[in-house]
Amino acid sequence: MKKNMTFKIVLFIILSIIVVCLFLFFNKKEDTKPNDEPNIENPSEEPIEEDTPDEVGTNYLNEIEYTVNVDQEVVDVVVEFLNVYYNSIKELQENDMTYLFKDSNSDAALINQTALSLLIETRKLKPNDLSLDKVKYDLEFTDVSSSGNTINVTVLEDNYLNFEFMKEIESRIYNIENEFTLEKVDGEYKITKYNKVQDFFVMITDLYNSGGKTKLDEIKQNYLNLINEKLIKDKEDYNNFLNGTGIIRKTCDHEYNREEALKQTVWVNKRNPEWIKFDSNCQNFASYIVHSGGVPMDYYGSAANYLQWKGYDYSYNESETASGLVYTWTYVPYFREYAKNNTGYGLCADVDVNIYYAEAGDVIHVGTTGPTRHALVVIGDYKVDGKTVDILVNSNTVDLENYPISAYSYPYVSLIKIYGWNE
Repeated sequence: MKKNMTFKIVLFIILSIIVVCLFLFFNKKEDTKPNDEPNIENPSEEPIEEDTPDEVGTNYLNEIEYTVNVDQEVVDVVVEFLNVYYNSIKELQENDMTYLFKDSNSDAALINQTALSLLIETRKLKPNDLSLDKVKYDLEFTDVSSSGNTINVTVLEDNYLNFEFMKEIESRIYNIENEFTLEKVDGEYKITKYNKVQDFFVMITDLYNSGGKTKLDEIKQNYLNLINEKLIKDKEDYNNFLNGTGIIRKTCDHEYNREEALKQTVWVNKRNPEWIKFDSNCQNFASYIVHSGGVPMDYYGSAANYLQWKGYDYSYNESETASGLVYTWTYVPYFREYAKNNTGYGLCADVDVNIYYAEAGDVIHVGTTGPTRHALVVIGDYKVDGKTVDILVNSNTVDLENYPISAYSYPYVSLIKIYGWNE
């Protein structure tokens, strides 16, 4: 009887130990659950998700239109080309695009790759985060011609960009012209020539004639050196702006009406039917906006010396009459000279002003060898914690909307400050 009782006690103790061990084992597993499981002690806690970069195969195409008939295989190459490009600028990580070309070491392939590299490296140098939170693009195939195994296509590209540093604002670029020449090689199309009308691309094609990768790398590095020099000056300008210094304002007989000027900046990706217009419309767009802000046309003085500024109609006319136009109205370098040198009647302005003092209706000139290639119009600034960190612009040809000036690759940027006009 005693032995039986002892056996029961021992068995009870063993079973108790087993139960305790099992409890501790399963309790430990619960405490070491993986991070992607919800916390059962806090049902409102969401699973932890890790961000993963987009793969090169991501499709950013939004819509596609055809005004001409194009082989689907050609369309597929164009779309793949642009998807690789947009993935690169979204993440600011350069992807190889040369595999899409017939010869990966050809000038066409290397120019495109160098231009992409320049764009990405330039944006990575800027103080604002110019990677993209969101991106999509539309295409319109507008022209096609063929000869044997070769096809030429012209494609207009519109894109919609949300930069990471100002992700709540959608920046848009319209009517970017892409020209592809493709040849069928072993049953599939490969690119043999390519051209794009956009800042970072023309920066390369403006200067490159021959020399292959060595020369292209040299061109790119020279630009990056210029951009680094500009960023040093920008930092100084920004500190002066925060301190309210670094600007000498002009006093004019009449103030510039910025509110009226701003109303006319909506003519992006369309043209005001009441204005004369040109294929290259950027300075004409800027001139009409300045005029809409109350600055009168000026037909006094010598047009050849940039002392007139008028755009009444399409006919060139240097006479001191209220008719015709002169090139200060339509040509970036000449408008700059007029804004810089005009005294007496007409525009009252200043050039090369600290960019951070830009206001709606001011004009910005940009370019490759000087601020002489393209005109933009300021629509406002972008602030973080109450401080201006970038300037937003609109333009014609290429048409830009809500675009941050820091996203431009051009090394030369000049603010033309419009103060008003004198009688």
